[in-house]
Amino acid sequence: GFKWDGDRVRSVVVNKAGEILQVNVKAVVGCDGVNSTVAKLASFDRSSYKIIPTLQYVMVNCRIPEPYYTHGYLGNDVAPKGYVWVFPKSESVANVGIGVQDKPAKPYLDKFIKRHPEMFDKAKIVKISGAPDPIGGQIRELYKGNVLLCGDAAGQTIPLTGGGIHSGIAAGKIAGEVVAKAVLNDDFSKEVLDEYPRRYNEYWGARIAKSLKALKVIEGLSDDDLNSLADVFSPEDVVNLANGIDIVTPALKLLKHPVLALKVGRRLLA
Repeated sequence: GFKWDGDRVRSVVVNKAGEILQVNVKAVVGCDGVNSTVAKLASFDRSSYKIIPTLQYVMVNCRIPEPYYTHGYLGNDVAPKGYVWVFPKSESVANVGIGVQDKPAKPYLDKFIKRHPEMFDKAKIVKISGAPDPIGGQIRELYKGNVLLCGDAAGQTIPLTGGGIHSGIAAGKIAGEVVAKAVLNDDFSKEVLDEYPRRYNEYWGARIAKSLKALKVIEGLSDDDLNSLADVFSPEDVVNLANGIDIVTPALKLLKHPVLALKVGRRLLA
């Protein structure tokens, strides 16, 4: 647990191989994932935090078309409010995974594999992994007192793709620099620590927010609507929209579409 002095943590009590230790600290940076103990001990507000199940197989003896490309599959019968990915590692080895909302992941992933014998009829699963993935967007406060959160603990993943490696690394780097400055100057004031969210939100926070907006619009679309989007969007549009890089350019393309203008275009621009 934490030992507090006002709004600052002064020491952390840990259990190391059965031995209870009290470690004095200048600051605490929680990079401890979805089930963040640091977030709970410091009472961060994670009411907007939403996680989905993800599951991935490493498969061998596959026959992957265009093995130098990543493949994504959408559809309410394929992966409800999510997607299936096939990430080739070679012509015969691939990571095959799924993320879904409000449904169990494994039945949908297994069904997808059975539906594609051209790729997987002779394939074998050699490794299985899975994890909860936060897709609810970044939490409102990234620090409280001298306690900071980074990565999955702070919801710093790209909601529409579920990717969080680059965004988490960026958060850790910025938070580390800010904490180092605070420790050296013994100054944990709001003015000093605000540098962390300010710098992070300039790029990554903005991308997370835009991707979350796109997710909320797209997750309610029918398969016909998704097919219509594919007809309108270029591959670059899809990448930029999903990753929160640019949602305006794809949205503007939809304003002339008789159905998608209202369903998608205007909502993305709102």
